[in-house]
Amino acid sequence: MDAAEIKAKIEAIMREEPRFAEEAYAFVANAVTFTVGRLPAHRHVSALELLGGVRDYAREEFGVLAYEVLYEWGIRSASDVGRIVYLLIGSGLLSASKDDAPEDFDIEFKLADPPADAAAPAAKLPKID
Repeated sequence: MDAAEIKAKIEAIMREEPRFAEEAYAFVANAVTFTVGRLPAHRHVSALELLGGVRDYAREEFGVLAYEVLYEWGIRSASDVGRIVYLLIGSGLLSASKDDAPEDFDIEFKLADPPADAAAPAAKLPKID
C-alpha cells in the first residue's frame, strides 16, 4: 500500500470519526510498529502491550510534551487508542486476531504524565537564619 492509499484511508476514517486529529491515526499506527519492533520476535500484541507501546512511543517522540500532544489530537484514554486501532483495522491498515475486541482497551491506563499543575501552591522553603 502506498502513501497516497494510506492517506485516503485515513481521510475516510476521519469522515467517520472526526474527533481525532489526522496525526492521531498515523501516531497510533506508528506506535503499533514501534511496539512490535521492540519485541524479540514478531508476534501479535495485546491491548495492554500496545498501550505500553503508545505511552513509550509518545515519550520518545514528544518527551515532556507527550500529554499535551496526545490531548490536542483527541487521545485522552486507553479507550480512545482502542477506537483508533479498530478504525484502522476496519480500514485494512491494521489487523487483529479473532480473540481481540475493542473492549480490551476499556481499562484505566495512563498514556502520559499530565503537566505539573501551575495553580498548585509552591512548597514553602525552609527559613535560613
